[in-house]
Amino acid sequence: MAVVSSLLATTADAQLFSYGRTSPPMYGGSGISTRPSSSIRPMEGTYAPNHKTPDGKLCISVNPLTHPQTMNPKIIDQMVLVQNICGESIRVQVCYAGSSDCIVVPLAGYQKLQRTLGVAAGSTSFQFEYRELY
Repeated sequence: MAVVSSLLATTADAQLFSYGRTSPPMYGGSGISTRPSSSIRPMEGTYAPNHKTPDGKLCISVNPLTHPQTMNPKIIDQMVLVQNICGESIRVQVCYAGSSDCIVVPLAGYQKLQRTLGVAAGSTSFQFEYRELY
Protein backbone atom coordinates (compact mmCIF):
# COMPACT_ATOMS: atom_id res chain seq x y z
CA MET A 1 0.00 0.00 0.00
CA ALA A 2 2.83 2.42 0.87
CA VAL A 3 4.53 1.72 -2.47
CA VAL A 4 1.34 2.53 -4.41
CA SER A 5 0.77 5.80 -2.51
CA SER A 6 4.39 6.89 -3.05
CA LEU A 7 4.05 6.19 -6.79
CA LEU A 8 0.84 8.21 -6.94
CA ALA A 9 2.45 11.13 -5.10
CA THR A 10 5.35 11.12 -7.57
CA THR A 11 2.93 11.11 -10.51
CA ALA A 12 0.95 14.00 -9.03
CA ASP A 13 4.10 16.08 -8.47
CA ALA A 14 5.25 15.39 -12.02
CA GLN A 15 1.87 16.39 -13.40
CA LEU A 16 1.81 19.66 -11.48
CA PHE A 17 5.28 20.75 -12.49
CA SER A 18 5.54 19.25 -15.97
CA TYR A 19 4.47 22.54 -17.56
CA GLY A 20 7.04 24.72 -15.77
CA ARG A 21 5.87 27.66 -13.70
CA THR A 22 2.26 28.18 -12.65
CA SER A 23 0.22 31.05 -11.29
CA PRO A 24 -0.82 30.91 -7.63
CA PRO A 25 -3.80 28.66 -6.96
CA MET A 26 -7.25 30.24 -7.12
CA TYR A 27 -10.18 28.55 -5.38
CA GLY A 28 -13.87 28.05 -6.09
CA GLY A 29 -16.69 25.71 -5.29
CA SER A 30 -20.30 24.71 -5.70
CA GLY A 31 -22.80 24.44 -2.86
CA ILE A 32 -20.15 25.06 -0.20
CA SER A 33 -17.99 27.99 0.74
CA THR A 34 -14.81 28.32 -1.27
CA ARG A 35 -11.46 27.88 0.39
CA PRO A 36 -10.33 31.23 1.83
CA SER A 37 -7.08 32.76 0.65
CA SER A 38 -4.20 32.21 3.01
CA SER A 39 -3.02 35.26 4.94
CA ILE A 40 0.54 34.01 4.41
CA ARG A 41 1.96 35.31 1.15
CA PRO A 42 4.09 32.92 -0.92
CA MET A 43 7.80 33.53 -1.26
CA GLU A 44 8.60 36.15 -3.92
CA GLY A 45 9.18 34.54 -7.32
CA THR A 46 7.45 31.27 -6.35
CA TYR A 47 4.57 31.75 -8.80
CA ALA A 48 4.22 33.36 -12.20
CA PRO A 49 1.72 36.25 -12.32
CA ASN A 50 -1.83 35.63 -13.52
CA HIS A 51 -2.63 36.83 -17.03
CA LYS A 52 -4.55 40.12 -16.90
CA THR A 53 -6.36 42.49 -19.24
CA PRO A 54 -4.91 45.97 -19.83
CA ASP A 55 -7.30 47.32 -17.17
CA GLY A 56 -6.13 44.73 -14.58
CA LYS A 57 -8.96 42.15 -14.69
CA LEU A 58 -8.00 38.48 -14.52
CA CYS A 59 -8.15 36.81 -17.95
CA ILE A 60 -9.29 33.44 -16.60
CA SER A 61 -12.45 32.66 -14.66
CA VAL A 62 -13.64 29.22 -13.58
CA ASN A 63 -17.21 28.57 -12.47
CA PRO A 64 -18.70 25.34 -11.10
CA LEU A 65 -21.64 23.53 -12.68
CA THR A 66 -23.44 20.33 -11.67
CA HIS A 67 -25.78 18.23 -13.74
CA PRO A 68 -27.54 14.93 -12.92
CA GLN A 69 -26.95 12.17 -15.45
CA THR A 70 -29.93 11.20 -17.61
CA MET A 71 -29.78 7.46 -16.97
CA ASN A 72 -29.32 7.80 -13.19
CA PRO A 73 -30.12 11.23 -11.70
CA LYS A 74 -28.41 10.21 -8.44
CA ILE A 75 -25.07 10.36 -10.29
CA ILE A 76 -23.97 13.99 -10.61
CA ASP A 77 -21.52 15.32 -13.20
CA GLN A 78 -19.32 17.93 -11.52
CA MET A 79 -18.18 20.33 -14.23
CA VAL A 80 -16.33 23.61 -14.62
CA LEU A 81 -16.92 26.42 -17.10
CA VAL A 82 -13.52 27.93 -17.93
CA GLN A 83 -13.46 31.29 -19.70
CA ASN A 84 -10.61 33.33 -21.19
CA ILE A 85 -11.48 37.02 -21.78
CA CYS A 86 -8.04 37.84 -23.21
CA GLY A 87 -6.66 37.48 -26.72
CA GLU A 88 -3.80 35.10 -25.95
CA SER A 89 -3.98 31.33 -25.52
CA ILE A 90 -3.76 30.15 -21.90
CA ARG A 91 -3.57 26.63 -20.46
CA VAL A 92 -5.43 26.12 -17.17
CA GLN A 93 -5.10 23.21 -14.75
CA VAL A 94 -8.26 22.60 -12.68
CA CYS A 95 -8.15 20.16 -9.74
CA TYR A 96 -10.39 19.11 -6.92
CA ALA A 97 -9.16 21.23 -3.97
CA GLY A 98 -6.27 19.56 -2.18
CA SER A 99 -6.13 16.73 -4.71
CA SER A 100 -3.99 15.64 -7.64
CA ASP A 101 -7.18 14.68 -9.54
CA CYS A 102 -6.86 17.31 -12.28
CA ILE A 103 -7.74 18.23 -15.84
CA VAL A 104 -5.87 20.58 -18.17
CA VAL A 105 -7.98 22.95 -20.27
CA PRO A 106 -6.20 24.71 -23.18
CA LEU A 107 -8.06 27.89 -24.12
CA ALA A 108 -7.62 30.01 -27.21
CA GLY A 109 -8.14 33.75 -26.91
CA TYR A 110 -11.72 34.75 -25.99
CA GLN A 111 -12.77 31.11 -25.62
CA LYS A 112 -15.15 29.52 -23.11
CA LEU A 113 -15.14 25.75 -22.52
CA GLN A 114 -17.18 23.44 -20.28
CA ARG A 115 -15.33 20.37 -19.00
CA THR A 116 -16.21 17.55 -16.60
CA LEU A 117 -13.98 17.51 -13.55
CA GLY A 118 -15.51 14.33 -12.13
CA VAL A 119 -18.68 12.55 -11.04
CA ALA A 120 -20.17 11.93 -7.60
CA ALA A 121 -23.02 9.93 -6.17
CA GLY A 122 -25.67 12.48 -5.25
CA SER A 123 -23.29 15.32 -4.36
CA THR A 124 -23.70 18.70 -6.01
CA SER A 125 -21.09 20.23 -3.67
CA PHE A 126 -17.42 20.32 -4.57
CA GLN A 127 -14.39 22.56 -4.20
CA PHE A 128 -11.77 23.14 -6.87
CA GLU A 129 -8.56 25.04 -7.40
CA TYR A 130 -7.05 26.21 -10.64
CA ARG A 131 -3.75 27.54 -11.92
CA GLU A 132 -2.57 29.03 -15.18
CA LEU A 133 0.23 26.97 -16.73
CA TYR A 134 3.23 28.62 -18.33
